[in-house]
Amino acid sequence: MSKKTIALGKNAKTTAFTRMTKRSEFTIGLVVVALFLVALFCTESFGSRYNLMNLSKQGAIVGVLAVAQTLIIITGGIDISGGAIAGLGCMSMALMIRDGYSLGLAIVANFVICIVCGFINGVIIFDLKVPAMITTLGTSTIYRAILKLACNGNSVTFFKPGTQEYVDIFYKIGNYDIFNLIPVLCAVWLVVCVIAYLVLRYTTFGRDLFVIGSGIEVARLSGIKVRKTFYLVYSVAGLIYGIAAMMFAGRILRGATNTGEGYDMKAIAATVIGGASLAGGRGAVTGTFVGALLMVVIENAGKAFQINDYILEIITGILIIFAVAMDMVKSRKKG
Repeated sequence: MSKKTIALGKNAKTTAFTRMTKRSEFTIGLVVVALFLVALFCTESFGSRYNLMNLSKQGAIVGVLAVAQTLIIITGGIDISGGAIAGLGCMSMALMIRDGYSLGLAIVANFVICIVCGFINGVIIFDLKVPAMITTLGTSTIYRAILKLACNGNSVTFFKPGTQEYVDIFYKIGNYDIFNLIPVLCAVWLVVCVIAYLVLRYTTFGRDLFVIGSGIEVARLSGIKVRKTFYLVYSVAGLIYGIAAMMFAGRILRGATNTGEGYDMKAIAATVIGGASLAGGRGAVTGTFVGALLMVVIENAGKAFQINDYILEIITGILIIFAVAMDMVKSRKKG
């Protein structure tokens, strides 16, 4: 092999590494590692097995919801109804199991309800031309109200009919560790991330989302069926919310009127911190993953350092504003 060929190979590797270091997820990943190590060596409780398992469970549901946000934000949209949809799906399962319906039927009903809710969001946004934020703010209120009506404002526990035992599948989702190492909730999060990554990178649907985010007219001229893609992306988000509903069921073992409240903002924050652009056309599941990790490590490490919860919320808010500000700066430079 010639010296020139070796030099070209080294240059290619250097260029690839340079590109990687410029990606937002690389920088955020370094921050996560640094914060993790500081908390690990400076506190007694952070590094315990119980706390690390709990940390991964805390991040799992936010992480899954953030994957759905990533798909939608790439198109230039936003969805603040995901928590309400997941809560409605969770409650539907609890009510059906309480009333004696089979577990399989309850799970199917959950996914059907969540997908239909997501589809409705897509129809209103595309066909009625209502901005995504206004649409999902309105539907979030509607879905949450339907949830409360369905249960008369009461929580419903995932007990087997006529017993005081939890339904096995939900108990295992929330409490079982695979090989005594990885919580089921965390494993679900990882699987969802991998599938979403492959969809965005290797499928026509995934590529179409980026084109739509760059401009609907550009997408139309490119031959993309924009209406169909809009319907599909919000329906896929609904499917992911259905997965989150099962995770909520495993985590809290009940359907409650406030299930999912506050999770939308956390999911959006994780997505934006991870490098997705609210203007559309940019986003990555890897960035969203480390963004969710950063949020949960900040929260968990803050508690280990006994920092006031309200101060932690302020820190999270500052992170969101900073991430959006940096996105705006990048957009102006490109413009």
